[in-house]
Amino acid sequence: MTAGFFYHTLAQVKPRDAVVVFESPSNLAQFHTYVRNTLPQTFFLTGSGGLGFGLPAAVGLCLAERDTRRSRRVIAIVGDGSAQYSIQALWTAVQLNLPIVFVILRDGAYTILKAFAAFEGVSGVPGLDLPGLDIVRLAEGFGCAARRVTEPGDVADALRDALRRDGPVLLEVPITPEPPRL
Repeated sequence: MTAGFFYHTLAQVKPRDAVVVFESPSNLAQFHTYVRNTLPQTFFLTGSGGLGFGLPAAVGLCLAERDTRRSRRVIAIVGDGSAQYSIQALWTAVQLNLPIVFVILRDGAYTILKAFAAFEGVSGVPGLDLPGLDIVRLAEGFGCAARRVTEPGDVADALRDALRRDGPVLLEVPITPEPPRL
């Protein structure tokens, strides 16, 4: 499935006041095409381009939601490459029983870094492909409920189910790699 399909489905399912933490830089344009965050303090992403903030930022925002008693749902949308920088944040979410929906968009590469390499005319950069990762098993290893959603027709139900849970849940959603033009 494409990132666009996922975002189109997310837009139909997510609560209007949900807090979205976004760290899937290779498909940010598709996100903005489909998902509208019109309420203040409901969309967070890094302004610097650094990778690895998404998972721990979702934990921090969920703690803030709990502490302020706003209790809005937190949804973290993170690319599989970005997730590798701070995957241990899942453990913290489990230990604190935080109701976060972690969506890992799995395209099997550091796609944004590949796009930058192409932009700079650099070929053969090592370490940008991520074959063999099983993010569901990684999440389960940290004690986080997790499932892989491979069929487009299952995305909406998987999101609805995850949003109903009291604790953290991770959805791994395989998508077609679509490097952006820089």
